[in-house]
Amino acid sequence: MKRILSVLGFLSVFFLVSCNKEEQSVAPTIDNEALTTATLQLTNKANPTEVVTATVDGLNGTVDFSKDTLRLKANASYSGVILLLDKTSSPVADVSAEIKERQNIHLFVYTPASGLNMAVTITDKDTNPAPGPYPVGLTYDVRTGAASTGKLHVVLRHQPNTKDGTATPGSSDLDTNFDVVIQ
Repeated sequence: MKRILSVLGFLSVFFLVSCNKEEQSVAPTIDNEALTTATLQLTNKANPTEVVTATVDGLNGTVDFSKDTLRLKANASYSGVILLLDKTSSPVADVSAEIKERQNIHLFVYTPASGLNMAVTITDKDTNPAPGPYPVGLTYDVRTGAASTGKLHVVLRHQPNTKDGTATPGSSDLDTNFDVVIQ
């Protein structure tokens, strides 16, 4: 009986000591998105049958800018979406859907070049708690001014555990330019 109590006592001490170790909280690593193709699709708000697209392909290697030009009307309003694909996977992966699922760690930044008469306003928000929600940028509005040409710089910021509504924290999943002609 003493032997059984001795073993039980040892096991109790062992159990208590092993349970007293503090757990370490490790933030999960969330990799950058793999993508090969970015397409901007804009619909004229005054004429919804007028849809304009521009695509940059080969973002993981030799970039193809042959279809990267947005031809927009002067003094017009458009609603836009960005479509992202990973053509290296089979079937082709819809990276836009992944960004939507992970919206709390992503931010698109749309920057028209100086002299390009265009303003971009992000229309979708994430579900981050206060002080959020923050912009995402999968959907946006575009307002054009007088005729002009230039580049629209599009960046997708990957911001796990750091998203604060600004472009500064994180790394870039996408960083490319689209040509814009406003006529």
